[in-house]
Amino acid sequence: MSVDVSSANEWYGKISIDTQSISNDLSGTKTDINNNESKFGVKGSFILSEGSNINLVYQAEYQFDPVDGKARGDNGTFKQRNTIIGIQSGFGIVFAGTHDSAFKISQLKIDLFNDLAPDIKNILHGENRLKDFIGYTTPKYFGKISATFNTIQNPLPSGKDYKSYSVNYAGEGFQAAIAVDNSMKGFDGSRFAILVPFDRYKIGFIIQKNTNLSTGIKKNGSAISYARNIGSKGTLKIQHASSSMKIQSGKNSTLGYDYQLSRNFKIFSFYSKFNSSNKSRVQDILSVGLEYKY
Repeated sequence: MSVDVSSANEWYGKISIDTQSISNDLSGTKTDINNNESKFGVKGSFILSEGSNINLVYQAEYQFDPVDGKARGDNGTFKQRNTIIGIQSGFGIVFAGTHDSAFKISQLKIDLFNDLAPDIKNILHGENRLKDFIGYTTPKYFGKISATFNTIQNPLPSGKDYKSYSVNYAGEGFQAAIAVDNSMKGFDGSRFAILVPFDRYKIGFIIQKNTNLSTGIKKNGSAISYARNIGSKGTLKIQHASSSMKIQSGKNSTLGYDYQLSRNFKIFSFYSKFNSSNKSRVQDILSVGLEYKY
């Protein structure tokens, strides 16, 4: 088996920070400068056997925090994100490492405020990135349909391994996904997502159900988003998510606007309101931020 060392790496990343004014009737108003999952990474592939269609693929991605100096939730300067190595052929790709679950990826970028304060992960279960991960993604059938299967080792010795599956459709008229989580961090889940693009705008829907395996309690959730291009550089964004999965009677409504200063650099702003029957979780967030991608 030979390796073609001429294959190129692709470096990528983003720096994203914003200033937030956060208001709550119980605790008052505070301001904060926040890091929004700033990251850097490298990915690529090598030909394993000349004349064949078998490649070694890899990705290494890390989060850093330009505001506080350390990635939140981690004791060091960097926090590992999607980092895998795999084999890709005409039969699809098999990979292992740390990665987003099939269930998480099935949201199809309907979440217009991903990695920001109104991220749907605050309302819905299933936005998981896990280690000890083995995945398989089929090739696209008819150029439009693919499936992904994940198995993840449970960190508890007595627990079942986590499973996550999805079937995805990507056509010219719309994108859609059906996904299932099995025993994922104590929950079974199912999700249907659809994203419909038009000339200058797009609409997305997520419908989801999760079952707590300890209590048997089932909870539903949903999200809807709308994005519209304003001129050649602006984007208006509206999003609403609701569920009691993480916040009792939780609802999150957000209005945002992005302005693309250049191909890689934008300024963004949003106003987001979290409602709940738990008054300590009710808050308004007003944000202005900057994001640079490379």
